[in-house]
Amino acid sequence: MSKEVQPTVLVVDDDPDFVAFVAATLEGGGFRVLRAYDGVEALEIARRTPPDLVTLDLQMPRKTGVLFYRQFKSEPRLRSVPVVIITGLRQANSYTAPFVDAFFDFNDPAIPKPDAFLDKPFDKESLLSLVRAKLAAPGKPEPGSDVQPGP
Repeated sequence: MSKEVQPTVLVVDDDPDFVAFVAATLEGGGFRVLRAYDGVEALEIARRTPPDLVTLDLQMPRKTGVLFYRQFKSEPRLRSVPVVIITGLRQANSYTAPFVDAFFDFNDPAIPKPDAFLDKPFDKESLLSLVRAKLAAPGKPEPGSDVQPGP
C-alpha cells in the first residue's frame, strides 16, 4: 500500500502563536507544514524545500512580506507556487487598507498577483477550504479533503 505524499505549506508570520495556530489547523487538515518567522528565513526555506503553497503575512521584521513575495515570485522554480496573503492590515484602519490593496494592484508581468487574500481574523474551516481550493488540480480531489478530524 502506497502512502500519499502530503502537500507542503510554508507558513510565514512573525507571530509565533499565530504560526502555531495556522500550523495546527493545516496539520489537522492533512498538510505538512514548514514554519518561518520572517521573509529572510522564509526565502531560505522555500529555496531549500519548495512548498506547494505559502501563507504569508505582510508586516514582518528583516524582510517584509511584500519584499519576500516579490523575490519569491521572481524565482522561476517558485513562481507557480500559490501564495495566500493572510493579513489584518486590510481591515486595520482606513490608512493601511488602501496601502495593501494598492500594492497588489500593480501590473508587473514578471510578478503575478497573489492567489488569494484571507483577512484576519478567520476561522479554521475558511483557511482549510481556501488552501485546498488553491492546491486542487482539475479532476483531483482537494488535498487533505479525505482527512477526518481527530477526536
